[in-house]
Amino acid sequence: MTLPRNKPLSRTLLCLSLLPLFCPLPAMAQSRGAVEEHIERGETLFTQSNWDGAIKELQAALRLDPSRVDARANLGMAYYFKGDLSAAAPEFQTVLRADPQRGDATYGLGLVLYEKGDLDGAIAAFRTATSFNPLANYNLGNALEQRGDGIGALEAYRGYLAAASQTPETASLSDAVRTGITPTPAAGTARDHFQRGQALLEKKDGTGAVTEFFIALRLKPNYAEACNSLGLAFRLKGDLDEAIAGYKMAIRLDGRFAAAHRNLAQAFEEKGDPLMAAQAYDRYLVLMPSASDAAEVRDKIAKLRGAGQ
Repeated sequence: MTLPRNKPLSRTLLCLSLLPLFCPLPAMAQSRGAVEEHIERGETLFTQSNWDGAIKELQAALRLDPSRVDARANLGMAYYFKGDLSAAAPEFQTVLRADPQRGDATYGLGLVLYEKGDLDGAIAAFRTATSFNPLANYNLGNALEQRGDGIGALEAYRGYLAAASQTPETASLSDAVRTGITPTPAAGTARDHFQRGQALLEKKDGTGAVTEFFIALRLKPNYAEACNSLGLAFRLKGDLDEAIAGYKMAIRLDGRFAAAHRNLAQAFEEKGDPLMAAQAYDRYLVLMPSASDAAEVRDKIAKLRGAGQ
């Protein structure tokens, strides 16, 4: 997934950009045919999180040239982020039959199999993916740990830590690996970490919650609910910029996520940006016109627009 280049990555967006799944399509020559035009449009729509539009364009490209593994790998990614695992898996598998060196497709297949509960298949895919990107060792270690292979998991985490930047999450994992203690802080499914994060939010532990939601997103990059809750955790910590980034990522993953639009509006409101807050509240009401707080939100929108003039 291509991210804006005109400003530094926020920590929220950085956590997703580190995942080897996101592989931009190669640059095209100035002279473009119909296939390349469809692929470029698909890439643009993908970066805009328009999964259906990206799928349509990439499918059009593949009808014209079924051999384009770059388009097929990105088609698999678009299906994955849309949440259509049954469609994503065969696209990644087709890519790998044609080009076993496609690290993005190998990693993407691992994510799909992991989410479908096929730990053996996910382990095989992640193990191969580590040859192309050592950060895939995190997912490999987690899957091995769930499989009961503590020694193999610790070895995989060592490979991850050797390549990862230092963060609070890596520090706690590093301590566990150094002492050989399992289960590690990375143990459990994406859902487990999400629930732990929610429990920490209830206890007003924003720092601990941030860590848990980051882990959930490493294991399941298309986890819109975890992005939204990550925003809540950052907001609890008083970091509105990171909170806004989390809410925006949740909305990119699921444009109909009404609660994320409302949370985004509240964060903009607290940051002192009334017009952006009003815009986010507008979208919330489009999605939830009969919400219990609809009348209150409409009054708030009017006041915010008045304050922004």
